[in-house]
Amino acid sequence: MRYSHLFAIGTVLCMMIFSTGSSVAGGKLDDATILAIFDQANATDIYIGRLGAKYGYTEEVRKLGEMVTSDHVAVQQMGRDLARKLNIIPTPPDNDSGVADEAKIVAMLQSKSGRAFDEAYLRHELSFHQSVIDAVKGTLLPAIDNKAFRELVEKVVPGFEHHLAKTKEVAKKLGVSQEKTVQR
Repeated sequence: MRYSHLFAIGTVLCMMIFSTGSSVAGGKLDDATILAIFDQANATDIYIGRLGAKYGYTEEVRKLGEMVTSDHVAVQQMGRDLARKLNIIPTPPDNDSGVADEAKIVAMLQSKSGRAFDEAYLRHELSFHQSVIDAVKGTLLPAIDNKAFRELVEKVVPGFEHHLAKTKEVAKKLGVSQEKTVQR
């Protein structure tokens, strides 16, 4: 089976970021908005990781889901603790569709079982982590004003890269194509 919609769904976060461009509500992409995006990315992968851990057909997918969940819980808490310390209230971008988009991903994954679930989960994780890495490096990091926040994001980028590498490893082991495909 081929799942082009997984690539599109996986890039939701990236599209949300790029749809705001460098302006939000007529102003600059600020730390409060970036913090909200950062928190949403973690929240999404916590939930999706839990699905992988619970519904994964193979042990590899279940373990990947557990690792992703655990790591993102820790990173999300670091972001929230820093926001509290800096007295920054995370403010989602205008027209934020993150929650609705996450619901679509969850529904799609919950409609799968067995090997089809593993394939859909892995394809989502591949596109999601690549999109997050690209968005963080290309858009978010350059826009962060607060030094402590920038350092936190720089500190966790290798974790996103590690998740991507582990997902590629599992996908390869299970024979899941890592190429972007078109649904037929």
